[in-house]
Amino acid sequence: MTSDLPPSNPNGLEDLTIDNKSTEVPSLQPQTTQSGDTLISHVTPHTIPGAITKQGPTIEDLPNELLVNIFSHLDTEPPSYSHTALHDEPTLEVTSSEIQDLKNCSLISKRWRQATLRLLFKHTRYILKYSEDDYRPILNDLTGPFRQFIREESFADIVSSFTLVVREKTISNCHDGRPRLSEFDGFWKRLFNTIDPSTVLIAAPVEALASLTSATINDVDSWVFDIECHYLQLQRPVSKEIILTEIEVWPEESSPTRSDPSVPGSSQNPDHTFDDRLHYVGPLGRVCAKSSEFFQIRSWKSLLLNEGSNLKAFKTDLWWELETPSILRNLVGTQSGTLPMINPGIRSMRYIAIFPITAQFECLAQGLPRLDHLYCQLVPRNDALEDEELMKKIDVDDLWMERNNCYAQLMREMFNNPPEGNYRYLKTFESGDAADTDAWDMAVEFVKRAGGEWKITGDGVFERDTGIEDSSSDAPNASPFPDELYRWAWNGLTNDTGNKVSRRSQIIGTTNIILGGKTVIQAEVIIRGDLLRTLPPSTQGEKAGNAVAVAIGRYCFFSRGCELRPPGKIYRGTFSYFPLKIGDHVFVGPGSIIEAAMLGNHVNIGANVVVGKFVIVKDFVKILEGSVIPPNMVIPSFSVVGGCPGRVVGEVAEGEI
Repeated sequence: MTSDLPPSNPNGLEDLTIDNKSTEVPSLQPQTTQSGDTLISHVTPHTIPGAITKQGPTIEDLPNELLVNIFSHLDTEPPSYSHTALHDEPTLEVTSSEIQDLKNCSLISKRWRQATLRLLFKHTRYILKYSEDDYRPILNDLTGPFRQFIREESFADIVSSFTLVVREKTISNCHDGRPRLSEFDGFWKRLFNTIDPSTVLIAAPVEALASLTSATINDVDSWVFDIECHYLQLQRPVSKEIILTEIEVWPEESSPTRSDPSVPGSSQNPDHTFDDRLHYVGPLGRVCAKSSEFFQIRSWKSLLLNEGSNLKAFKTDLWWELETPSILRNLVGTQSGTLPMINPGIRSMRYIAIFPITAQFECLAQGLPRLDHLYCQLVPRNDALEDEELMKKIDVDDLWMERNNCYAQLMREMFNNPPEGNYRYLKTFESGDAADTDAWDMAVEFVKRAGGEWKITGDGVFERDTGIEDSSSDAPNASPFPDELYRWAWNGLTNDTGNKVSRRSQIIGTTNIILGGKTVIQAEVIIRGDLLRTLPPSTQGEKAGNAVAVAIGRYCFFSRGCELRPPGKIYRGTFSYFPLKIGDHVFVGPGSIIEAAMLGNHVNIGANVVVGKFVIVKDFVKILEGSVIPPNMVIPSFSVVGGCPGRVVGEVAEGEI
């Protein structure tokens, strides 16, 4: 096991624990420079050879107080404090920095080291990475030398932030290595009995993050997402008095065995001993912890969760069926029975996820905690979308559709009149995606049309005007758009309108349907927007799942009597519907029934055609009149399909569609 806190070398300790310092320890051998024929040592600055005539006072003649004051000007903000770093794609190198001026000064002499030590340990880090040997010490034992050093040097009042970087997916606080519920509660108690930071950041793979926070996740699909790590940060105001957690003083052990079953990490504890005071049976019969020591050990006020990029998941054909490996469900709770772990005192939350799948984001939209401020960022700020290798096999339209779906779901809850649940307490909503000016202009127009309490106070910022009286008594079920088919298009790709919808069409669940613009819907057309993705039932009054049932692109034409139905099937023990996505320039003939998962661009479907469940139709496809396409069929681009059952009978000629 290697760690950044060697117990036997306190002089080199901060080389590996200080947030903005290098992990390489420069040589501490005496360094000399030549001035004429005389060598002057920099290690013993007070020893001046007699042959040297002192020309004036030097920095070594300054009192310690002034020396410390000078060094304080070299103290820079750690990289993990950077707004850019925390809102970009997470990396395990979040604590690395090229600026090491203060660190280098600490290596000049013992006096300089003593003058810089308290500055160096203001922002500490611990990097957990196992060596290749079989023996893996538990986290309590690994951090023991660090805690001992802090106590001996009386640095408890110095540490203002602590960053834990975990490079392993599987970690343990039990000597036998078997996972247990809440096994890291003891680790957090020991740590906070030693230091009292106002900011704690964890950068770890989601599997390790779940273990550290006593969360229960489903990591079956984690290999598809292939995310290096997540960030979880908790903050609170700086306390004037140091508050150390009072716990029973457990002996520091280094031996690989324990016999006391009352101590967390005891090898005699069974893997999942059920205690209804601490545990409950969650979804799919999993035993879950009711709370986490990490969230409850201090009165945290702010939380940040950065789940990284989901782009790789969109390379799969059925990406909408994937379950995102995340602790978000444990944080906010779900309607399927997962209890929230978030500290009830937290009033500000920042959630960053690059193109999350709507089913993941709906956990936050439907289970919003009691917050005053909510920040969401769903689009990358780097040039990830320009990476040709990364974007291979990814349909960009899928990305924008999911982003739109996420915001549509959140906006629908925010602008509901009257607001329901914890939305009635929300005072400020901030989007990190307002750099797209066209999209932001559309959002501004949406808020203006909605009216009510929300006002725009800056780029990407909505604030509730508490001076406006609640109109809930006048219209308990009112909506800004009670009878309109409206669209929330945040990315600004399709801001045109001009949809023509027949009054004799049957459009059910209008708020769950997206129209891209310039689309014609003739009489007797049926669009089932009410067939939403559902979640496993739990309590009464739960809502449906996905906020978008049917997404239609631009310049589409739906002939008389055709029907659009989202496909459905039994998924993980529950019957659920999945979104129907239709691209641009799609023609559907009269009397046709569409239950596909996706229709690409420039698709021509003849009259009286039946497209079965979960069919995927690629671009430039022609389906002949009267064809019956069997379920789950994938039709390649430039194909002509006909027959019953449907099969490829030819190719689309150039210019035919």
